[in-house]
Amino acid sequence: MNNNKHNVTSIVKKLFPFAYSITGKGNDSALEQYLSELDFTIHEYQSGQSLNGWHIPHAWRVTDARIFKDGQLVYDAALSPLGVGTLSPSFSGELTLAELQQHLVSDPQKPEAIPYHWQNLYRPLELDWVICLPDSLRKTLKEGRYRVELATQSTPSTMKVLDFHLAGETEDTIIINGHNCHPYQANDDISGCAVAIRVIQALQKKGSRKYSYRVIIAPELQGPMFWLNQLTDIERQHIKGCILLKSVGNKASLRLQNSYTGTAELDQAAAFAMQERYGEFEQGGFRTIYGNDETVFEAPPFNIPTISLTRWPFPEYHTDLDTPDKLDESALSDTVDATLEVLEQLECNRHYQRNFKGLVCLSAYGLYKSIPPVTDSGVDYNSLHGRWNKLMNCLPRELENNMSVFDLATKFQLPVKEVFEYLTLWQEAGLLTENKTKK
Repeated sequence: MNNNKHNVTSIVKKLFPFAYSITGKGNDSALEQYLSELDFTIHEYQSGQSLNGWHIPHAWRVTDARIFKDGQLVYDAALSPLGVGTLSPSFSGELTLAELQQHLVSDPQKPEAIPYHWQNLYRPLELDWVICLPDSLRKTLKEGRYRVELATQSTPSTMKVLDFHLAGETEDTIIINGHNCHPYQANDDISGCAVAIRVIQALQKKGSRKYSYRVIIAPELQGPMFWLNQLTDIERQHIKGCILLKSVGNKASLRLQNSYTGTAELDQAAAFAMQERYGEFEQGGFRTIYGNDETVFEAPPFNIPTISLTRWPFPEYHTDLDTPDKLDESALSDTVDATLEVLEQLECNRHYQRNFKGLVCLSAYGLYKSIPPVTDSGVDYNSLHGRWNKLMNCLPRELENNMSVFDLATKFQLPVKEVFEYLTLWQEAGLLTENKTKK
C-alpha cells in the first residue's frame, strides 16, 4: 500500500501560514486556499454575537509588544505570531520582575519554543494580557523594573464557517470536521482540515453513496455552535454522525475516541475499520482521549454521535514548533484511508426483509457459500468456512430478528464488507429487499 498516495502535506502547507483565530485577517486571507480545493459555502456570523454565554470576539491584532529594561529592548513579542496571548488587551506601564512574571507564559519542557496561549478565547471573565516567550529567555530576566509597551486593536468582523456538501442517495448526513482557529499550528489542526478535504475528494470519485457528507471547517467551539444553531429542524434530524479529525499528522498510532453512548452505528463502523486495518488499536470513551468539538455536536437537542480520530499527544503541541516540516505524510495519508474505511463500513450497514417463504435452495441461486471441514471430532463450525455455513443457514431467521449487517458480522465473526456483499447477492437474486425505514 502506498502510504503517501494522497499528498496531504501539500494542502497543509497551503493552509498553514495564517494567523488563525475565531475571527480576523488570518482566517479571511486563508479562504482563497480552501476554495482552491473545494467549493465551500461560507457561513458568516457577526462578531459580538453570543450564544449560551459563548461570544464571537472581534478581530484582534497586535501593533506593538515590546519589553524594555533600563531603556534596552529585552523582547519583541510581535516578531512571533504566538508572542502575545490571543485577545490580550493593551497595556503600557512599568512593572517589577515579580509583577511581570505574572503575565509571562513559557514552556520549561521546551525551553526554546514559544507557546500558544489561547485561554482568553474561552474565558472572557478572566481576560488579561499575556506575553509568550521562550523559557530560555525568561530565565535570563534579572531583578529590576521593566517597561511593557503592548498595543492591540479590536475591530468588528465575522466568523467564517466553511461547509462543503456532497449529496448521497439519502439526506442522512455524516459530518467530517476539522478546526482552523490556532495561528500557525500545522498538526493542531490544519492536519485535520487537510485530511477532511482529501477524504471528501476521494468520496467524490466513488460511484454510489448511501449517505450524504458535509465537511465543516470552523473555529472550534464557537464555529460548530453557531452553525448548528442556524440549521432547520429537518437539517438537524438528517445529521446521523460526526467524525472529528484532530492532530492526525504525527507518527503516533491513530486512536479512536467513542461517541457519548459508545454504541452508535458510527462507533461500530469505526471499531470494525480500526480492527480490520490495525489489529490492535487504542480506543477510549467520550472525552477520555481528546477534548474538542464532540461536546458541541453531542449537546442536546442535537445529540449527534461524534467520534474522534487523533494521534495526539505530540511534542510540538501548542508551540511554534508545530510546523508542516514536523508532519509525516505517511501518517496523514493513513488517516485519510482509515477515515474512508470507517465510512465504507458505515455504508455497508443495512437492514433487509425477505421476499420468500420457506427454505430456499441456495445453490439454485449461486448462494451456497461454504462447506465446513469435517474431522473425526465432527464439524468445525468455529472455522472460517464453518462460520460462513452457519450464517448461510441461519440468515432467514436472523432477518426475522431485524439483524443488520453489523449485527450479523459480529455474531458470526465475519468481515462486514464480505457479509454485505453476500447479502447483496441475495438482494440481486430477488430474495431480499433492503428495509430503508429500519435504523
